[in-house]
Amino acid sequence: MPGASTTAVGRLIRLAGMDIHIFLTLLSRGWSVLAGGGTALLIPAFLTPAQQGYYYTFASVLAAQIFFELGLNHVLTQLTSHTAAHLRRETHGVLSGDQKWLVGLSSLLRLAARWNATMATLFFAAALAGGGYFFSLKGTLPIMEWLPPWVALIGATALNLAMSARLAICEGLGEVGQIARLRMHQSMVGYAVLWVLLFSHQGLWAAVAVPAASAVMAIVWLSRHATLKQLRGAAYNLLDTDGVHRYTWRRDIFPLQWRIALSWMSGYFIFNFLTPIVFSQQGPVDAGRLGLAHTIFWSILTLGISWVSAKVPAMSAHVARHERKELNALFDRVAKRTVGVTALCVAAFVLIVEIGGQFAPAVLNRIPPLPALLMMASATVANAAIFAMAVYMRAHKEEPLLGQSLVTAVLIAVGAYGMAGHSLTAAVAAYSSVTLLVALPWVTIIYTTYRRRSE
Repeated sequence: MPGASTTAVGRLIRLAGMDIHIFLTLLSRGWSVLAGGGTALLIPAFLTPAQQGYYYTFASVLAAQIFFELGLNHVLTQLTSHTAAHLRRETHGVLSGDQKWLVGLSSLLRLAARWNATMATLFFAAALAGGGYFFSLKGTLPIMEWLPPWVALIGATALNLAMSARLAICEGLGEVGQIARLRMHQSMVGYAVLWVLLFSHQGLWAAVAVPAASAVMAIVWLSRHATLKQLRGAAYNLLDTDGVHRYTWRRDIFPLQWRIALSWMSGYFIFNFLTPIVFSQQGPVDAGRLGLAHTIFWSILTLGISWVSAKVPAMSAHVARHERKELNALFDRVAKRTVGVTALCVAAFVLIVEIGGQFAPAVLNRIPPLPALLMMASATVANAAIFAMAVYMRAHKEEPLLGQSLVTAVLIAVGAYGMAGHSLTAAVAAYSSVTLLVALPWVTIIYTTYRRRSE
């Protein structure tokens, strides 16, 4: 019987298309979904409607850090994957192979660390000034209730931004599972602290818990990372190696980064602009309702895209080795599961909300009405498909979605701003319509050209 049970588990894992990296990524994101769901239940009980609006608008405003990261981390993962394809991982994480590739990775690490440290400093200054002005102008809470937590929150976020380049390089080295394990531990500690702060009625200080825990644990984890220590040493021990390809920002990073940076900055307006707009047009209470639903749908999306996210290094390596059939077969497997799991989860969430609302009608006062929920659910499934196709195309070290991202961002920003003055549902309708009728068909057409090129 134990053998039969083990066989059944194995079949389930094979059906789900999992390996250790996908499993750990799912475990990490699954925990985040559960913890986020539990937190979503606690927030209405321990924060006032206005505080709930600030809590979720904090998160949306902080997402503006993408204007400072500028797509670098995605570029780093791609460049690292292509370079590491020529190296071998030995015991204890040590890299071996042609020294020119090792020095190339070392130069990439140093360049990225300097860039992100500078951008993190600029982000802190901009968020302190811009965020302070926005919440002072549009908010309703006393300044001392929200300003100290806001300063602590942007400080912790800046630290995470400064370290994100190193983590991106580790993912490019194939350590997707290890990074997922780290993020799960960060999330577990962060949410535990968050819940303690909520239960002790610390208000908006709860928003600081997860970013602060992430920053502290990332510092400790990176300080012990053997491969990064090796790469830091390679910068000094192999400076005179002949034929070394040292990465430079102008030659190697900027040609790809500027396109991805514009696409990802557009992503702020596509994914995070709605809540601050509703905050300014309809007030913190409606912003809190929207923010709660957006957080849950975003958690579902991050869970769904675990399959394709975990395979970014593998797809990039297939491209580097010109393994077209393997690339397409891998993508087909993970993309189907990404879209299928996302669709199943959003349907389950809407159903649970509607059934739960029959027994606890007060719950419905803290989330958007059913029409808005259904539109957000549809857009979430569409975004899962868009993300999967984008990963496939960007594995070629190209950014073909620049025009699409810019147009989609402008349409969503203009539409949401124009409709938010009418109602929360009208703002969501503008966002969902652009996602379903413009973004999804456009990305599908571009993806089709890549697929034909590959076959």
